Amino acid sequence: MKDTAESSHKLQLARAVVRMLRPLIRLLIRHEMTHTELNELMRQTYVEVAFDHFTIPDQEMTNSRVAVLTGLSRKEVVRMRDALDNNEALQKQKPNRAQRVVNGWLSDKEFLDKESNPLVLPIRNVTNGKQHASFMALVKRYSGDITYGAVLEELNHIGVTHQPDERTVELINSAYVPRKDELEQVRVVATSVADLFNTAIHNIDAKDTSKRFQRQVVYSDIHQNDVEEFKQLTADVSGPVLQQLNAFLSKHRSKNIEPKQKRRIGFGFYYIEGDPDKPVDNK
Repeated sequence: MKDTAESSHKLQLARAVVRMLRPLIRLLIRHEMTHTELNELMRQTYVEVAFDHFTIPDQEMTNSRVAVLTGLSRKEVVRMRDALDNNEALQKQKPNRAQRVVNGWLSDKEFLDKESNPLVLPIRNVTNGKQHASFMALVKRYSGDITYGAVLEELNHIGVTHQPDERTVELINSAYVPRKDELEQVRVVATSVADLFNTAIHNIDAKDTSKRFQRQVVYSDIHQNDVEEFKQLTADVSGPVLQQLNAFLSKHRSKNIEPKQKRRIGFGFYYIEGDPDKPVDNK
């Protein structure tokens, strides 16, 4: 019975994790972060959190204990600690397959003209029975087993390439870089999600007297004609409350606080909307 209960618990937790990951993965794919990059960040974060939050009182946290808690090998724990100590958490990101194709196009002599500018490539160009100086040859060399059609579709979609006609493709941007204002929005989203998660996790273990305020109102059977009215109501009701809370915090700000006494506090509302029959990451 114990094994069954544990399996059920893990299954429920896995489903919850997937629900939380879906909007994150959508964001990562949009900004061309691969699962390999995410996996490296996850490993490092597992090690960091284990050291920060799971130390036994009056005992030194060891690499072996972190390995037991995280499921990583002791060797991996040591590698992750070194990466964190050297501030390498975000420095070893490898380009995704589409980016590798672009990088090859910019550096491989086969795909450059005499002035080292990227050639306008034919989709196919067979020489001595092999693809040569073509987009198909470029993709095969730098993207592994991904088809040239999939890579071309992605590069066209993000505005890196352009096709003068169906038989040729040219490189018009050397890289896709998100706008600064979009990256700032990502930073705000990350902060908001982290704050919500921290409050929710705190409330799981906290006693009733120390729980933090966390409420939401959600119904799954509201007619679409009432959506805009409710959306406006949330803005009308939330605005004055946030202004009042902002006035309090602004009044009590001080630059003369001892580091040990300084706290970060705040309060947030968030609007919810989606298809009741689809995952919660639905737009």
